[in-house]
Amino acid sequence: MNSSPVSLSLLSLWWLASTFFLLAGNPTSVESHHILGLFVNVHRSQLMVHLAVCRALLQKGHHVTLVTTLPLKEQEIRGNVSHILIPWKQTEEENHNGSSFDIVLHLQRMFRRLEHSGDLLNLPEWKGFLKEPPTTPYDLLLLGYHFNDHLLGVAAHFNCPVAIISTQQPTGFVNSIMGNPEERWYVPQPYDSRQRTGVSAWIFGVWEKLMEAMARRVLARIYSLHFPEPRYPSFETMRRSVVLALSNHHMISEGPIAPLLPNMVDIGGIVLEQKLNDSSHERTASNRSLIIFSLGTRFTWRKSSPKLLQTFTNAFDQFPDYDIYWTYDGPNRSAISLDYPHIKVGKWWPQRQLLESGKVRLFITHGGKGSLSEALYYGVPLLGLPLIGDQRANLQKMQSKNWGLTLSTHNLTHLELSKTMDRIIRYPIYAKSISEASKIYRDRPMKSSDLATYWIEYIIRHKGAKNLYNPARHLNFIEYYSIDVYVTIYGALILTITVLRKIDRLL
Repeated sequence: MNSSPVSLSLLSLWWLASTFFLLAGNPTSVESHHILGLFVNVHRSQLMVHLAVCRALLQKGHHVTLVTTLPLKEQEIRGNVSHILIPWKQTEEENHNGSSFDIVLHLQRMFRRLEHSGDLLNLPEWKGFLKEPPTTPYDLLLLGYHFNDHLLGVAAHFNCPVAIISTQQPTGFVNSIMGNPEERWYVPQPYDSRQRTGVSAWIFGVWEKLMEAMARRVLARIYSLHFPEPRYPSFETMRRSVVLALSNHHMISEGPIAPLLPNMVDIGGIVLEQKLNDSSHERTASNRSLIIFSLGTRFTWRKSSPKLLQTFTNAFDQFPDYDIYWTYDGPNRSAISLDYPHIKVGKWWPQRQLLESGKVRLFITHGGKGSLSEALYYGVPLLGLPLIGDQRANLQKMQSKNWGLTLSTHNLTHLELSKTMDRIIRYPIYAKSISEASKIYRDRPMKSSDLATYWIEYIIRHKGAKNLYNPARHLNFIEYYSIDVYVTIYGALILTITVLRKIDRLL
């Protein structure tokens, strides 16, 4: 039976009306916001996490303005996006793989870097960025956070709420900003290479808090110079104004289990949610098993010793049945390939694509957060060779979970390296442990990208979402730790005991 033209017209009108009322009933799904992403003085691996959050926002229809100190490739970010490049790179200080007791030199380098982080704010490109008002006001500042509290002044300058993105487990700095309880007794900190608990963790925490207080004084001085009162709120006021912290971490699978405020959201693995381009997959000539070796983007083989190079080539020579993909930017690449046909050296390999192939039996890594996340996602056992920063702590946690083993590059021999590689490949406990952890890592109620966009949109919808603020952030040190309460209670107790003893003597 054929429908009449009148019936079809009425049906079309009903459909249009239904669509209109559905959209009207859910205005937040179509509302676009202007978000400022400030990702400066970061490494490429950190920038990848920040850009993954921005891509999720762009897919939701928002407009993103990016301010970076690293150039962006066209394929890295597309859509309704504006990019402001401020060409600046902080001078890298030479990393000394010396003894761990050289703490003074390490602290000197750290505080020198903090002092020079303010140099960026003196550049004419930076001043031009602040002077140029946006076409539409910013609804939110999304700050790539890495000991750069002074940049919170940008949120004050543009009068918008601020959220931060951390590329790892929340550090003491992040917990301090958000007012999150740290529970040092049983929650090892991300920069603690020994992953302490108990009394030793408390002592380490006291030392770390002292360093944090000193660092905050440096950052406060930089902030006050460029965002002075009374034109801008104070440094501490802006630190307390941060409403959301997104962490590239998955506490349930990576640990440690710790208290977490509702406005501190784990988005670990968000980079891995981006679809791979099939045309860029690394095609292997056979079904041979693979080993991947990379020490990250901050390490260069051009400055390494010939002895270290020989250590790895001699060790890899013991595994002719594996194709070994070695990220190597040093000299004599063709000579290595000729002498060892199964070793494939290149400045860059599609690491994620290789891991996805299912052929990788071992991943030798420096222990950066991005590499560990990829290994965990694809369930590949690890051999860790930590170099700097949080890598020792990352690999310490990895080894404690039987996902692999860790060695030191200091005085490393090819025999020690080859035996450890063979042990990880030969014994199934490592592959089994990380495979089980991978299932937990992937088992989530919703995607990290959806989680990130939801909470960012939530903050904008609710005009800064003051309801998420922890009131503990407004307490001073004495109030937060109830020192005045303890002094009163124990003081009264001691006074009572003293009085009772004197009465007893008199009687």
